[in-house]
Amino acid sequence: MLALNWPGQMSYDSVAQLAEARAGFYHSWHPPVMAWLMGLFDSLITGTGLFVLFNGLLALFAFWSFAQPKRATALTVVLALLIMLTPQWLLYEGIVWKDVLFADAALAGFAALGRAVRGKALWYVPSILLLALAMMTRQNGLVIVPVAAAMLGVILWRRVTPRRAIGGALLFLGLVAGIAFGGEALLALRGDHGADATDEIRVAQSYDLAGMLSHDPALRLMRLEAGDPRLALLLRTRGVALYTPTWVDPLMNDDMLHGAITAAPQGLVFAQWRDAVLGHPGLYLATRWAVFSWVVGTPDLEACHALYTGVDGPPALMTALGLKPVWRPQDQLHNDYGLLLRGTPVFSHLLFGALAAVLLVFLIWRRRDMDLVAAGLLAAALAFVLSFFVVSIACDYRYLYFLDLAAMAGALAAAARKN
Repeated sequence: MLALNWPGQMSYDSVAQLAEARAGFYHSWHPPVMAWLMGLFDSLITGTGLFVLFNGLLALFAFWSFAQPKRATALTVVLALLIMLTPQWLLYEGIVWKDVLFADAALAGFAALGRAVRGKALWYVPSILLLALAMMTRQNGLVIVPVAAAMLGVILWRRVTPRRAIGGALLFLGLVAGIAFGGEALLALRGDHGADATDEIRVAQSYDLAGMLSHDPALRLMRLEAGDPRLALLLRTRGVALYTPTWVDPLMNDDMLHGAITAAPQGLVFAQWRDAVLGHPGLYLATRWAVFSWVVGTPDLEACHALYTGVDGPPALMTALGLKPVWRPQDQLHNDYGLLLRGTPVFSHLLFGALAAVLLVFLIWRRRDMDLVAAGLLAAALAFVLSFFVVSIACDYRYLYFLDLAAMAGALAAAARKN
């Protein structure tokens, strides 16, 4: 994996976050913890190589833990070899994306928790820290933490009194959330204080409104028509013309429409979005379902950016960071391997989701402690997927990368001997 990727494949987002890391100023459009972590590694060895190595080690630790070497079977060995040959490992682990960091931190957090519940209490510390890191890395990543705490409560329930089990689960939940929110607050002191995040939310709400208008042109936007008639007209005309459930980019890249969204009176877009959702829930659900089906089904893998190879970003930032858009021999291998597998089921969130659901039932039925931890991981991954029904604004394959890795880890756990 490192041979194919070192020091890392970098897209526009990666370059922008490395620039923030070196500047020490974090824009809230991206979770600041990733830029902070990149800056920490960059101060040790210039570039993103250590960041890629860190992610890979987290994933390997998780896979090793769920494979349970002392209970390994022939099936475990076969699964491990197959996993190491997947593009999810060989290609994605080398891309400098928050989605990869989130998936690896979440996987490793559950793996450390599995070691903790099997009698090695010190592992609670890295589990809490890693799950807090995951929670800070993706805005909707917070959904995995209550699942982890609930799973811990179930395991403790079998050993101690119900009161102590619930208390232990709540303490775990509180520590993870406290560290995550505290860390966010500290990093926010060196950022834009949420200005970019506010703009992102407003764009996402406008995206929903444009989608609802495209489904029902007769929909009235009465708050916008009264408070910002220009934006209301632009959404009804340019917004509908540019709308696609595949991604929000056409709306964001339209200077006139994006400028009007940004300039709208504070709170007005949210008020209109809320009224539209509450007043027309069926229309909202139909609009969101179309977007959700793209992010889960990824029917067009090229449109959903299933592959990424190389280093690219804004020319000014690339120059300032000392980066060049070179194409190396290993990049060609990276790209060729991805293209070879792109048309196969290995690039299917639906397949991994179905596998996760089946494994979840099996692991709960077998219900050893490590089985329940793996079941918690799978439940967290499925909950994470469901959160995209509300928040998704693009079908990028990387968004549900966590689901693929969780299903692989769950398969390793299920392959272990029962005794």
